Amino acid sequence: MHIDGTLSASSPSAGPAFRSRGRAATFLVPFLVAATLPVTAAGDSAKCARAAEIVKEVQTLYQAAKPPYLKILEKLKVAQDLCPLSGDVWKYAYCSAQALGDLDSVRRFRQRAVDNDVAQLDCEAERKSAPPAAAPLSPFVREKFALVVGVGTFADPKIKTLTYAAKDAIDFAHALEDPKHGRFKPSNITVLTDRSATRDAILGALDSIIRKAHEEDLVVIYVSSHGSPGLKDRGLAGNGYILTYDTAVEKLWSQAIEYQTFAKQTGLIQARRKVTFLDTCFSGQAGGGAKSLELETGGPDEKTSRMFASNEGSFVVTSSNSTETSWESQSVPNSYFTHFLIEAMTRSKEPPTMKEIFRYIAAKVPEAAYRERHEEQHPQMQPLDGPDDITIGVVPSGDVRQLPTPPSG
Repeated sequence: MHIDGTLSASSPSAGPAFRSRGRAATFLVPFLVAATLPVTAAGDSAKCARAAEIVKEVQTLYQAAKPPYLKILEKLKVAQDLCPLSGDVWKYAYCSAQALGDLDSVRRFRQRAVDNDVAQLDCEAERKSAPPAAAPLSPFVREKFALVVGVGTFADPKIKTLTYAAKDAIDFAHALEDPKHGRFKPSNITVLTDRSATRDAILGALDSIIRKAHEEDLVVIYVSSHGSPGLKDRGLAGNGYILTYDTAVEKLWSQAIEYQTFAKQTGLIQARRKVTFLDTCFSGQAGGGAKSLELETGGPDEKTSRMFASNEGSFVVTSSNSTETSWESQSVPNSYFTHFLIEAMTRSKEPPTMKEIFRYIAAKVPEAAYRERHEEQHPQMQPLDGPDDITIGVVPSGDVRQLPTPPSG
């Protein structure tokens, strides 16, 4: 396991015994039209390639007897953000809006399709010519990769210290490499904590996974840090941010990582199995006159959360809902969310599925937060109706290690 940084956040001088954490997830998201952006060479080429993959997924959904048009539009919103000049993206958005009777969207999407050189807008023909259904997920996983980030101390003294964020990350990484539970190769886990968790280092580690991971692999992303909400009235264009070690509160736009940027980069990973855990926090009153970060709630909104879960084998799990705060525990040296996440992964001999993990933390986290803090905290997962067999602890088929053979009789 590659661990960079120290556990300075857990020292006696690191601050109070707990800090509040917050993130956001709402459940009704308007389908907004993405602004047209200039397409630049390398980066946008990769984004458009990912958008093309989403179009293929949409084509498969469109072939169904009763296409799930709302789900199709949600997927296409991600594709619009990735590659707004793709005519196919707007064509399928037009056909889906037409099926739903949303005339305003029909007009907008039709114009965008025409502007991007779509000559044929016969929606019924598109249904008949849709490609065959994608192959189901194989029961085998070739290899597994993980990026684990924990930021509890910051270069900017205006940002409050988190006691357990770095320790949360290291404890989670140990659970991943546990040969009885997580079954990740230590060499495939990159851990960035505190000083090592700069913006460039985090995005660089994510870029490394993008280049290494194959379609049949499994990728796990974990982030524990402060997070800012999207505040349109604070000059941040409604965008939320993950704070990195080198973030200054006055320079979120250039020095933090925008949630949607992080989600889009994660969406470029080819692995069909991707699991993202976000234990991100709001920063509270940063002090020192930095009123632009005087926050009440934080974290990615529902639209952004869905971007992390952009294909049929992806899940994103967040530590609380949009109206709540997430908390570090008073009784154990972790956040409630991470403590019960690790417990869910390691409490039984058989590796749990993602749905089993979520059911466990969805029951345990609210109970503990209310018992110790008299606070409401309810983890969220997207999608709730994803595959039943996504298992973090699966043994990679490309791994020479094998689980012990149970005794006969």
